[in-house]
Amino acid sequence: MSIGRFGNSLKALYKDQAGITGLETAIILIAFIVVAAVFAFTIMTTGLFSTEKAKTTAQAGITEASSTFVPKGAVVAKCGLATTTPGGPCVGAFEYVSEVVFQLTLAAGAEEASLESAALAFVYTDDNQRHSYVQTVPITDTSGLAHTSTTDEIIRLVTISKIVGLSNDLLKKGEVAEITVFLNRNHDLVSDTELEKNSTFRIEVIPPTGGSLLLERKTPVALSPVMNLE
Repeated sequence: MSIGRFGNSLKALYKDQAGITGLETAIILIAFIVVAAVFAFTIMTTGLFSTEKAKTTAQAGITEASSTFVPKGAVVAKCGLATTTPGGPCVGAFEYVSEVVFQLTLAAGAEEASLESAALAFVYTDDNQRHSYVQTVPITDTSGLAHTSTTDEIIRLVTISKIVGLSNDLLKKGEVAEITVFLNRNHDLVSDTELEKNSTFRIEVIPPTGGSLLLERKTPVALSPVMNLE
């Protein structure tokens, strides 16, 4: 091989930059992969956070919308006047419903709920009035549970006691509480305060968290000492 041909071969080898171009391409490709991985991680983290936040919000909304209590058994009403005939109808000028008694327990999936009078609100409504029962004078009954009293509206007194479970102010799963709502009679003989016969009424029990329990019943056309309103 002559010196000229050898020199030309060296020049051609020097001008061949295929290896350098491949290395640059690999570096650029690696850079794209790293950048894409960073963006993917950021997007995934944001998505997971958003999903968890949405899940928490949805669970909170379901908890707030779901009822904390469910009724257990029948709603019983009692007449305000005694009868001369056992089992007969109530008689008198001011016959009215003096007590409404019902039982409640925790709804499926609900957490333990307080039975303290300060933690529960009672709203009574009928065709003539609406009364939000507010704690005024705390009293303690024989069961050891607190209740309150008022004399200005139709609800005079509310008592809460356990009939299934330990006697305390916390309702747990499997326990049953009995609530007695004492109703007032008409005081001034002008306003329609008392709950009379053939009248539809509603009592709503509102806990601090979770949905409320609404009981709607209608009194019979003739009042008796004890009436099962189903």
